[in-house]
Amino acid sequence: MSVLRGVCLVVLGFGLLLAGAIACGSHDQGDIIAFCELATDGVGTHLVRSTEDLAQLDALEASAPPDIRAAAITIANASREVGEIDDLQELFRRAFDLEQAVAQARLDMLTYTQHRCF
Repeated sequence: MSVLRGVCLVVLGFGLLLAGAIACGSHDQGDIIAFCELATDGVGTHLVRSTEDLAQLDALEASAPPDIRAAAITIANASREVGEIDDLQELFRRAFDLEQAVAQARLDMLTYTQHRCF
């Protein structure tokens, strides 16, 4: 049942994100509701073990509001192949400071969700 719930959350998150992107044009403010649902469900707090986990990380990154997006990107990039990472700074983190960067990003997300997700 939790797999079905996870898939539904991912589909819902992408749907909300698409609707928001169309409505808001180029000013991507993220989707705080979808982000909070994913974050409070523990997405990004554990090792990625399946393609479903990867899809949830993608949804977390896509729904992240701008002020926490960098942390969501760092967490998602930790599970990506090097060739899938476009940002030079993220590649540097991946090569030299991955554990510290992910630990800090997870702490930032935890703090953010404690203050913004009710």
